[in-house]
Amino acid sequence: MQEKEFSTFDVGKICNVAHTTVINWIERKELTAHSTPGGHRRVYHSDFLVFLRKYHMRVPPELLEKEKNPVILIVDDDAEILSMLSRAFKEYAPEFKVRTTQNGLEALIIVGREPPNVIILDVVMPKMDGLAVCKTLKAGASSRHIKVLVITGKKLTAQQRKYFLENVDGIFQKPFSAIKLVERAIQVLKE
Repeated sequence: MQEKEFSTFDVGKICNVAHTTVINWIERKELTAHSTPGGHRRVYHSDFLVFLRKYHMRVPPELLEKEKNPVILIVDDDAEILSMLSRAFKEYAPEFKVRTTQNGLEALIIVGREPPNVIILDVVMPKMDGLAVCKTLKAGASSRHIKVLVITGKKLTAQQRKYFLENVDGIFQKPFSAIKLVERAIQVLKE
């Protein structure tokens, strides 16, 4: 399922301003948008929510429909970690719809079908590691907005650490507190 997009007219109607005002916001880089092949500006649902909250504007209830049951995708090749985190979310954040996979490639397929709100991503995995998955997510226009929390049992290289510090919303070293990870996932949805 692709993320909903809004035209400048849609955004203007919701914010009660002219579409030219919306174009000005986009040109001043206050509102993130992309252009269609025909040159029309479009704003992703998630970018629109970020803009509304940043500028303390009213968020219409219909825009929050998607956030009522946020989806979390847990990606780790260790079945025990998947089970432990699934239980933690069920107990401490039952509003989350939890999906799991043990493989980075499968994670990207899931993201393409139904983008989650948050991904908990193990760094060391066979076939496609967490760094490659994260770089792929951040390069995609429809997936770059997804919040990512990284978990790792190994010491990160300086290069990995630098990349993750600049591109993800949290790094957790194993063993970590499942409750603290759940709390951070809840927090990043509000940011």
